[in-house]
Amino acid sequence: MAIYNLTDQLIHDLGKQIITGDIIPGETLPKIETLSEIHGVSRTVVREAFKALATRRLVKSVPRLGTIVSPRSEWQWWDTDVLSWASDSGNNRNFILKLNELGFAIEPIAAKLAAKNATQADIVKITDCYDQLEKSLGDKDAWAQTDYEFHKSIYDASNNELLVNMLQMLSKVQLDYRFATITSIKEQQYATERYLQFHKELLIAISNHDEKSAQQKMYDLQEELASILANSNP
Repeated sequence: MAIYNLTDQLIHDLGKQIITGDIIPGETLPKIETLSEIHGVSRTVVREAFKALATRRLVKSVPRLGTIVSPRSEWQWWDTDVLSWASDSGNNRNFILKLNELGFAIEPIAAKLAAKNATQADIVKITDCYDQLEKSLGDKDAWAQTDYEFHKSIYDASNNELLVNMLQMLSKVQLDYRFATITSIKEQQYATERYLQFHKELLIAISNHDEKSAQQKMYDLQEELASILANSNP
């Protein structure tokens, strides 16, 4: 999140502590007066921070107990700040794996719709993104960006605003996710070329407007990625 004032800073600090497990679900947060002294801010700042965390469902007020951390299942995971805190965590392997699981559910449908709805201009764009991806193999930062752009071009071609908006909402964590995955791919011999081949086959299926093949190729790509992540160093 962008930090403009003391309230934003406290929201960021407490939110990240909760997401990373430094403050665990069920644990009671320090009293407003205590946090005010610890962080050198006014009680109003602490109250506003508590409200912001409650809006994200990270905490809740319980009578006679105070403000406690909510169960993970109640957290507002689609909030961009929550996603960012999870992605920025030093120990985010579990989060990376969950993003991969999400990919199984969403990406094959996006590919199928792209094969169905893509215009010639869309196919040109996807092809250009693939070419850029191919050129970026030796550069982790460039790979993360071009891989994101390749998948974004497929979502755009799906002609489904909900899917496009979901990817936009996840853009930062998707870039972080891709940077982590290319790191895992680089650890394994031949994985890079094999992974790139999956992208090429996906491009061909979409270009041919083969919905069934495009859906399967994207699913195969997700399976390959899951295998790479499972065999990578923790």
